[in-house]
Formats: sequence, C-alpha cells, structure tokens
Amino acid sequence: MRINCIVGPFLPLPPIMGGACEKIFYALCEEFARRGHDVTMISRAYGEFPREEVINGVRHLRVRSRDMPRNKIIFRLADILYAWRIRKAMPQADVTITNSVSAPVIIPRHKAGKIYVDVARYPKGQMALYSRVDRLQCCSSHIARAVIEQTPSVAHLVKAIPNALTSVFAREAEAPLSLEKEKQIVFVGRVAREKGIHLLIRAFALLSRRYPDWRLVVVGPHLESQGGDGEAFMAELKQQAQDSGAPIDFTGPVFDQQKLADHFRRSALFVYPSVAELGEAFPVAPLEAMACGCAPIVSDLGCFEDAITPGVHGLSFDHRDPTGEPLAQALEKLMLDEALRRRFAEASKAKSQEYVPERVAQLFLEDFSVLTGMPVDGGMRHAAVPVRREPIAAPAIATAQFSGVRPS
Repeated sequence: MRINCIVGPFLPLPPIMGGACEKIFYALCEEFARRGHDVTMISRAYGEFPREEVINGVRHLRVRSRDMPRNKIIFRLADILYAWRIRKAMPQADVTITNSVSAPVIIPRHKAGKIYVDVARYPKGQMALYSRVDRLQCCSSHIARAVIEQTPSVAHLVKAIPNALTSVFAREAEAPLSLEKEKQIVFVGRVAREKGIHLLIRAFALLSRRYPDWRLVVVGPHLESQGGDGEAFMAELKQQAQDSGAPIDFTGPVFDQQKLADHFRRSALFVYPSVAELGEAFPVAPLEAMACGCAPIVSDLGCFEDAITPGVHGLSFDHRDPTGEPLAQALEKLMLDEALRRRFAEASKAKSQEYVPERVAQLFLEDFSVLTGMPVDGGMRHAAVPVRREPIAAPAIATAQFSGVRPS
C-alpha cells in the first residue's frame, strides 16, 4: 500500500522536540515501511532539515509552517494554511493518515485515497465536519465513546486502535524488570496547568517530612511553543515547590528517548495527575513509564482505563479533590510497600508489551486492508530488520469496530 501520514503543523520530524503523535507515528511508519509498504510522512519544515529525504525506508516531505502560536485563532489559521500547502505537496496514496485538524476537509480525495483521521484529543463536537472521511481512529475506548455520544451520525466510522510505544520503549518493555530503583517519583509531560502538577507538588509536600529519602522529579517542557503554559506558570510551580521545602527537581524537557528512558528506569513511581476531564485521550507517558518498570499512579480519568486497571497495574486517585490528599494517600501506600510496588511494576511491564510498534502497526494495517481491499503486508522489503515471529495479540479495544460498550 501507498501510505501517507500527515502530522501536525508545529513540531518537526524526526521528533527532536517531542510530541506524542509525532513520536507514535514516526515509529509506526517505520514499521509500515519495514513490512514493504510505500510510506511518506509529511511534517513542518524546520531548521536545516532538507525538504525531502528518506530515513529508515520512510520518505519525509516537509512543508513551510511555524511554531505553535498562543492565540487560538492564529493557531487554527496556521493549521489551515499548513493543510493547503500539503494539498499541493502530498503524493498519491491508498491511505492518508492525518493528525492535522484541517487536513481531513482540505486534502483532495483523489490524491489521499482513504482518509484516515487520528482522533488523539477529546472531541469538541467537530467530528460532524469529518463525514467525508473513511475512518475516525480513536486512540482509546474513552475517546471512541465520546465521539459516538457527541456525533452519532459518524458512529459507523469509529474504530479504537491504541497508541504505540517508540522502539526505545518497546525494547524496555521486553527487557527484564530492573531491581535498581531509586526512591524517586517522576512526572513526565507538558508543564501545563491541566496536567495537575500543582496537585502532585501539594501531595508530595504532605509526605516529604515523614519520608525524607524520597524525591520528586518533574520532566517536561514549559514553553508555550512546546505545549506548556509558559514562564509564569513554571515560576508559580517552582515557588510552590520552594515553599513546600520538599526535594523537588525540574529538569526541563528531555526529548532524547534513551535519556528519557533513563529517568523512568531510575524511578520507583510514576505519577500522571491530569485534571483535564475533557482533554486527555490516551497519554503515552504512562505507557513509557510502565515499559520501564515504574508503578503508575494516575488520576481517575477514563483515558487510562484501557491500559491501567487500578489494583492490578497501579493506583488511581480522585483528582477533583483540590487538597491533594487522595493523591498523597496513594503515594504513601506505595512508598511504604516495596512488594506492592514491584507487583504493579511487573504487571505494568507485561501490559506495556501490548503496545509495541509491531503489534499496533498490525492493527492499523489490518484496518487499512479492510478499507482498501489491499494486502496487510507489502513484501517485507526491509528484511534485514528482525521480524517478530510470535502471534500478535491485539489489545481488547481494537478487536472489532467500536460498539460503544466498555471493555470488561
């Protein structure tokens, strides 16, 4: 198959500035190419990156765009302009995956083939605009339900296929569980108010005097151009941390995947305290932490339900309580119980293996085959890359087109 993949207008490929969708589809497209498909990724032009090159069997085209603006109107206009430039630049395809909001309604069908929309954020009623597309691929059951509830007319287009780990974290998922864990709690993600970092600092401050050998590390970008909430919010968090007297470090962004894996590998606990009721879709950071053997604690949001079962893989807490006490209770439970931490870490590492690129790519390719009538594999042109031989088991959410029923 000829597969195009359009990522958003603001972050470059390779994903040197991070970006969940950018990292996920960079890994998936390399797997599509390894299986013999003709794959083109389209992203923003950036720095001295050439406008066209081939990396690991994937053709990369880059079109002019800009950094992420703060103003929402300019944001949308930039996305529309980016989509119009792609309309001219994109090659002929059988399937075109798109992460751009505007591209599904702008790119020409005669060039795109089947239009495959990656729904990677909580929908806000806009799915009715996508009635011309061939698939609304939702990255979690939570998002699939929201799309159907908001726009029943597109229910027949909805299919849930999860996010994938990158190759670095896929190797971590399959490696033995490390016993060399520090008494360290880590958060990885955008430094934005909706991520609940203020709750995490508050909860950790309630415990730090009783557990002085534990520390908290916050990893992620705060600049608005990188999805953060800016200098003022970072200063607010640093002041909160200083006032607490607790050992809290802010590392800034870590875009190198191996260095990011090192942070996870050292940490006993990972916390994702998001308060974004209508924002999160299926964050990739918890999967990365699970692959590296962290015991996860997450807020009580539906986006986590496919990967983390409380009491089996980790714990959840009531993120609606502004005191931070429910999170402090979850933290203390795991800080005190090393055996429970290890049990959760083992279960989480095993669960993360469902999200390695080979398995998730198989789910995408099977769906592309349904839409196009073309074969799943294209000849394995890159046979020098090791091929997974064991049967590929699909995560439960992707075994069939979404029915609107929660997985049991």
